[in-house]
Amino acid sequence: MGLDKAVTSGDPRVIPVTEENATILVVDDNPLIVNVLKSLFSAQEYNVYSSCNGREATELLKKKSIDVIVCDVMMPEMDGYAFHQSVRSDPQYAHIPFVFLTALGSHGEINKGRETGADDYVVKPFDPKDLLAIVRGKVVRSRNLKNLSEARYEAYRRRVIHTLSHEFRTPLVAINTGAELLMEQEGQLDPSKAASLMEAIRRGGQRLESLVTDFMLMQQIEAGIAQNMYRDRVKAHDISELVENYLASRNEWLMSLGFEVRFESAAAGLQVYVYEPQIDDILGRLLSNSVKFSRERKVIEVAVYPRAGEVVVEVRDRGIGIDVHRLREAVDAFGQIDRDRLEQQGGGLGLAIANRYAKINGAVLEFENRADGGAVVSLVLSQLK
Repeated sequence: MGLDKAVTSGDPRVIPVTEENATILVVDDNPLIVNVLKSLFSAQEYNVYSSCNGREATELLKKKSIDVIVCDVMMPEMDGYAFHQSVRSDPQYAHIPFVFLTALGSHGEINKGRETGADDYVVKPFDPKDLLAIVRGKVVRSRNLKNLSEARYEAYRRRVIHTLSHEFRTPLVAINTGAELLMEQEGQLDPSKAASLMEAIRRGGQRLESLVTDFMLMQQIEAGIAQNMYRDRVKAHDISELVENYLASRNEWLMSLGFEVRFESAAAGLQVYVYEPQIDDILGRLLSNSVKFSRERKVIEVAVYPRAGEVVVEVRDRGIGIDVHRLREAVDAFGQIDRDRLEQQGGGLGLAIANRYAKINGAVLEFENRADGGAVVSLVLSQLK
């Protein structure tokens, strides 16, 4: 396309953004268009990088911090639609505003571009003032999202430091104190006292191991590693069989704590598409919560049943129930409901990890209280036809 047809007449001068200079990535295989856009954006004191196709742009994204992407649709090697899909599927870049700039101006093409989830769709020839207004708006949005993300990260960091400082200190005190007593009074302690101290040390070590394991799992989830594992290893499973096998593997532990588990499956052959270790992890955390909060009536009921194209795995206990109005705290990382009143132990990552694993597997967690006391937590999955 000729330069005269790419841009309509108009004065491109506008007031530059007051924020720190933004960075724009221009992706187009037409050198004339690229030069026009670079001149247009550079005049507004934006930093501008360019690529001639989606594959080259993908590599550039790995090296540069980009605020807005302006991309043509029709390009060799990787077209704009494929590049947009690649950007949106990567957690590192999914937040970057994406503007399609194309000569494909039919109603159908415009709708197709919008249906991909792009932030805007600009048809050539375009008015420079209109394009700059669009890009400026995306820059502001990008910066706001970045600031919000940084604020959330700072809040998350503070919560991590506060939680870990407490949770590490408590078991370490038990370990250090017990070890010092054993060393200082070697040969003087009666066997029962020595055994009690060693048990305290063992429990402290287990608590530390659990905390570190959960913390590392959360980091894997936040980094997208858990999502990649799901993508590479997901397959169809009979959900009743999967749940029953997991319960069998935990039966000895539950019996040692005096718990009875009742399993019921309403139908055989209910197929779901999941990554089994992540579903096992969710089930383990739901069982652990039931054990933790069922101090007297030690019965846990697990049921699997179909529901309008879905499969529900329901875990019911007879414990203290859950405050559904404060549930957000429980599924937030390092959040626990009524932590002080209930003297909970752990980093508050249990339900947060379960909730994130559920989302990765295309499922949701539902919470409610039993009328006769106790909690009902349901893992709701899509049923394969």
